[in-house]
Amino acid sequence: MKLKVGISPCPNDVFIFSGLLLGQIETAWNPEFVFEDVQTLNRLAQNNSCDLVKISYANALNCPNYKLLNCGGALGRGCGPLLLTGGNPWNPEVETLVPGEQTTANFLFDFWSGGSQRKRFLPFDELYRELCTRPDAQGVVIHEMRFTYARDGLKLVQDLGEYWERKTGFPIPLGALAYQQQSDMPTTGEIEAVIRASLDWAWAHESEALELCAKHSQSMESEVMRSHIDLYVNEFTRNLGEAGTAAVEFFLERLRSV
Repeated sequence: MKLKVGISPCPNDVFIFSGLLLGQIETAWNPEFVFEDVQTLNRLAQNNSCDLVKISYANALNCPNYKLLNCGGALGRGCGPLLLTGGNPWNPEVETLVPGEQTTANFLFDFWSGGSQRKRFLPFDELYRELCTRPDAQGVVIHEMRFTYARDGLKLVQDLGEYWERKTGFPIPLGALAYQQQSDMPTTGEIEAVIRASLDWAWAHESEALELCAKHSQSMESEVMRSHIDLYVNEFTRNLGEAGTAAVEFFLERLRSV
């Protein structure tokens, strides 16, 4: 049995799935991995194109055929997207670059700004390059860019995750693994058990897992890659628990009210 699994090539996703990617975890199903940026994964989920897929929590209501899993996602504190400028002061009259309409980054930007800003949507890496080459550009950055923006000459306007935490008291639900179960497919519990086994293997064999992450993030410095994993792979990754579940439920209620 083959399952199509959509994840990003970012270090946190590759680290979580390294046990499966390296064939170290035995399963009754054969995962076929596709690697895409977050907005592409969101669209794949909207089109029911993957069996198991990493999506933005802000896209969850657009994917009614999927169930959000209790493991494998990205949720935490101090890990939210950042609103930056290319060097010039923030200007609310200028368009803001955002990494995808269905991303949690877009939702958190609206949560901070009130949702009245002009936007242009770009893949996160293109967005960052534009910020670095145009002093008048401003945009929301995600992933490893939070570790490199200062040295690249960019200016912080607002840590959107910090704003969410301060206003709500909850950790930030960024991305979730979503599973579309068919009648002849493994149960949600079986899928979660395999994901946790893959993550446990990664923790027990860090050097091998990190080597695989480096292959998928060839342009990323090793220290940045390590910081990325340390930030986004945390206690909520293995199990949301009560605190993580409460944060997700609150987030989805806010999303329904928009």
